Amino acid sequence: MKFSFISAAVAASVIWGASAGPLSETHAHSTVKAPVFDTDEALDTMHALSETIGPRETGTAKEKEAAEYISNRLRAQGAAVQVQTFQLKKYFSGSVTAGEHEFPLRSADQSAVEKELRIEGAIFDGGLGLRDDVTGAKGKIAVIREGKIPISQKIKHAEQAGANAVIIYNQATKPLAVRPHSGKGITIPAAGMKKEDGEALLREKQAVIQFKNYKNRTSQNIIGTRKAAQANPSDADIIYVTAHYDSVKGAPGADDNASGTSAVLEISKQFTHIPKDKEIRFILFGAEELWSAGSSYYVSTLTKDERKHSQANFNADMIATDWKEASQMCVTTPDGRENPSVRYAEKAAEQSRLVKPSLIQLGYSDHVSFYEAGIPSANWIWLSPDTHEPGPWYHTENDNMKHISKERLEKAGALVTGAVTEAVKE
Repeated sequence: MKFSFISAAVAASVIWGASAGPLSETHAHSTVKAPVFDTDEALDTMHALSETIGPRETGTAKEKEAAEYISNRLRAQGAAVQVQTFQLKKYFSGSVTAGEHEFPLRSADQSAVEKELRIEGAIFDGGLGLRDDVTGAKGKIAVIREGKIPISQKIKHAEQAGANAVIIYNQATKPLAVRPHSGKGITIPAAGMKKEDGEALLREKQAVIQFKNYKNRTSQNIIGTRKAAQANPSDADIIYVTAHYDSVKGAPGADDNASGTSAVLEISKQFTHIPKDKEIRFILFGAEELWSAGSSYYVSTLTKDERKHSQANFNADMIATDWKEASQMCVTTPDGRENPSVRYAEKAAEQSRLVKPSLIQLGYSDHVSFYEAGIPSANWIWLSPDTHEPGPWYHTENDNMKHISKERLEKAGALVTGAVTEAVKE
C-alpha cells in the first residue's frame, strides 16, 4: 500500500484522522451465519507470497510469478479467471542528494516529469506551501510540509513562485506519495518523502534531484468471477472483493499486501457453493504501489452498465501487522463518509459480535479507484488509534512473516467476510 494524503479527484487534503468513533480490538466471538475465514490457510498464502516468492515490485518477474500463483489458486477454486495486462507508459522515481546524504523520493508527478531529469538548486523552506510561504522560492528546490491545503495547490503555488522543483514531506513517519495531478495544469517536477528525510533535507543548503524513468513496465490484474445463479446474470448487481499483490522494491510485503491478497483468496474459496443472485468479482491488482495503476486501469474498462450494477467494493490492505500500537481496526473511505460498503461492515460486526470498525478518511489504496468512479467502496486496515500509522515495518525489508499477527488477520478476515455476506444477502 502506498500512503498519501491527497487523491487527484478529492478536492480537500486527505489526512489520517477524522476518526468517527474509534474502537480498539477486543476478543469477541462470531455468531453470524457466514462462511468461516480460514486463517491458517491465509497464513500459508502470505508465506508463499512474501517468503517463497519475495518482493514483488511492479513489472518484475517476481510480480508476474505472484500473478501466476494467484491465478492458479482462483482457478482451483472454480472461479472464471481473466488475466488483464496493462502497461505503465510512464513511471518516474528518484532520489535527492544533499551533502553526504541520499534520500529516496517515493514517487514523482508523472504529469510534470516527461523524461529523466537532473535538477540542482538551493534548498528553500516552503513551509506549508501557502502563497506567502513560497515567496522567494524562484530558481530553488522548495521543500514543503504536508497538511492544511491540497498537495496540488502547494505545487501550483511553488510553480507560480518560480521554484525549479517541489519536494513535499509527510507530517508523520510514513513516506508521502505524490499522486499524478493530471488536469491540474502543473508543469513543475514534484515528489514526496517521509518526515525524517524532509526535516534533514531542510538542514542542507544545496541538493541535486535525479529522476529515473521506468516507463513501459507491464503489470497484470487477476480477476476471478463467480456469476450470479439467476436466469439473467447480466442483470445482477456486482460486488468487488479486492486487494493488491505487488510490493515495493526490497520489501517482502507480508502485511502490505500479502495479507489482503490472502483474505481475497480465502473469501473466494468460502463463497464457492453459496447460492447467490449477485455476481462477485475477486480481483487482485498489480501496481498499487504506483498510484494504484492496476485498479485505476481496471475501473476504466468497466462499461456504463457494469458501473450501474456495481453494488459495493470491499478492499483489504494491510490487515495483519503485529505492531502493538496498531490496535484499531479501521474501515476507510476517501472522503471519510459512510457509504453502503461501510454499512455492510458495521452490520457484519453487529451480527458477529465483533468490534465495530472505526471509520476514518484515507485517500490512497485501490478503493479510491472505485470511489472516483462513483462505486461505494471501503478499505480495511489496522492502525494506531493515536497516530493512525501502520507501523515501522511499512515499506521495509522487515515487512515479513516475523511481524504478522494471526489474531489480527483472523479478526480482519472475519469482518470482511461478514461484510461481503451482508452485501450478498441484500
